[in-house]
Amino acid sequence: MIMRHAMTMCTAVVVAGLALAGCGGRQTAENGETAVAGGGAAGGGHDIDPCTLITPREMTAITTDKVTGTNRDGVSCTYRSEPNDGVQITVRATGGAKAMEVVHRSAELLGGMGGTVADKGGAGADVAEMLKKDTGAVPALGDEAVWGPNDTLSVRKGDAFVEVTPPLMHDPANHSGYPLIRKEEKRAIAQAVAVKLIEKLPR
Repeated sequence: MIMRHAMTMCTAVVVAGLALAGCGGRQTAENGETAVAGGGAAGGGHDIDPCTLITPREMTAITTDKVTGTNRDGVSCTYRSEPNDGVQITVRATGGAKAMEVVHRSAELLGGMGGTVADKGGAGADVAEMLKKDTGAVPALGDEAVWGPNDTLSVRKGDAFVEVTPPLMHDPANHSGYPLIRKEEKRAIAQAVAVKLIEKLPR
């Protein structure tokens, strides 16, 4: 119950923060095995279908959870798996510097917003912890990389930008014990996915 309350508060704060930072939210299509929405990579000229960069089989090998389908929403793709939405990626062929600027600005904003609820009981403290700016070491990927809330990894390489949000849980059907994925494993998943995405970006 406490975890659910914390996640609800965290979601509300993140949505508000991203709206204020001018960063568009990511929505997942709910119908069809692959839902294609209009819109290519930011900046035009390169229309990348993010769902084609990593196959479901490759993603399954990384997460150890079977991918049951993919949903495209513009420059984003969700690799669906049980019991949640699985891995979400965003790929932009151009506009990487601007996208990374938004990531940094959002991190500052969300950290401040998390601080405003830190004294609101246990759930508030959990939200503040989730939203605080990450000051840990980042992987040596691309020209610039940064960790964000929920262990989301954002990477810029040249003018390209990729972002990976790892899953929260493993499928309990094939993973024994507590299904929530530990921080270290989430980051390992995000990094492995980012490496593959960077390798497959147009040159």
